[in-house]
Amino acid sequence: MNDHEDAVPGHGTGAYHLRQKCLPTYLVIDASASMQPHQHTLNRTLTQLHATISESPRVSEFAHMSLIAFSSDAHLIIEMTDLDRIQAMPEIVCNGRTNYSAAFDLVRSRIETDVDDLRGMGMAVLRPVVFLLTDGAPTDARWHDAFRQLVDRSWPRHPHVISYGFGAANPDVLSKVATKAAFLADAGTDQDQALLEALGSLLNSLVASSRAGEMQIPRSAPGFVAQPVSPEYLTVPTEYMD
Repeated sequence: MNDHEDAVPGHGTGAYHLRQKCLPTYLVIDASASMQPHQHTLNRTLTQLHATISESPRVSEFAHMSLIAFSSDAHLIIEMTDLDRIQAMPEIVCNGRTNYSAAFDLVRSRIETDVDDLRGMGMAVLRPVVFLLTDGAPTDARWHDAFRQLVDRSWPRHPHVISYGFGAANPDVLSKVATKAAFLADAGTDQDQALLEALGSLLNSLVASSRAGEMQIPRSAPGFVAQPVSPEYLTVPTEYMD
């Protein structure tokens, strides 16, 4: 146990009380125009994900989640919360371009706010994790710089990032927007099925993480092939932040 993060002194008793661990989790979804044919599947699968997590108190209390959708701009769909407090998932509408930098900038901004809020609730906050789902290549020029800023190790709150690509996703780009694992759907895989498998992998990772009390990185995903992660991100950061 990390005493600095997991325990706080009792009031006048000399005892220590355990803090509840919390994994800030960001589901970042490509909602560009190329996703329009799969919009129904995406929203139906998100509804299923919400229902499953809501029915698993151990997971929902451990992995507080935020949902961000991006196209020409990035939008905060659900603020960081215990998902069982959300009655229904909002519907995502797909259109526009694939602006990665807008997504990465918004995630960085939200991490600053969310970590402070979770700590203010008395939680022991683990390093955030970002699950990125995309079906295409970025259309903006500064996506790589925005990603570097998001995962810059000089920023104490830099997150783990796990990417899932399908459709026209570029394997080289997927490798460059991940710090822990990157997955590309098998050639010929139906895109609707790839969405289901990617969100299933995310769910399995969160279930395993809640049981372990720390982030469990998926090493494989059904229907996907693991891609190499850029060597500059391969060193292992601590699970707790400074």
